[in-house]
Amino acid sequence: MKHFLRGEYMKLKDIVYGSTLIIISIFVFAIGSGFPNYVVRSKELPGPKFFPFLIAYLLIFAGVYFIVRSFLRKRKAEETNATSLVTKRGILRVISIIVGILLYVPLINLIGFKVGTFILAALFMYILGVKLLRALLYSLILTIVIVLIFGMVFSIPFPQGFLPF
Repeated sequence: MKHFLRGEYMKLKDIVYGSTLIIISIFVFAIGSGFPNYVVRSKELPGPKFFPFLIAYLLIFAGVYFIVRSFLRKRKAEETNATSLVTKRGILRVISIIVGILLYVPLINLIGFKVGTFILAALFMYILGVKLLRALLYSLILTIVIVLIFGMVFSIPFPQGFLPF
């Protein structure tokens, strides 16, 4: 079985992850560029393009960070088996998150954005090892911040679902 230096494996992982983030940001830019401008009284304001472009810039920043970090990381002499880095628990976490993301849009259309986001964020955090009480608290804070910024500041409507809040 092939052995990798853990440092070399981590460098490769960071480069692949960073490159993937940059590629995703290019797609976000391409899709977001088709969104219309929001012009009021001959003044361009943040409109439908704002959020996708903000996300794309953040993805580029994160991608560059991971790539730079991979080159600055010192090599570790500790050897590890490459197959031991992939665990059954890790695979189940990845599958759970992918299923959650796929169910998110139907969920928020059914029960509403606020409740759906709270449930999904809490579930993801719990799956990734955050204690339940903290996951619930962080999810509540995240949901409130998103609703305040995008609902009240930018007046973006959220799916209401059948729940009144």
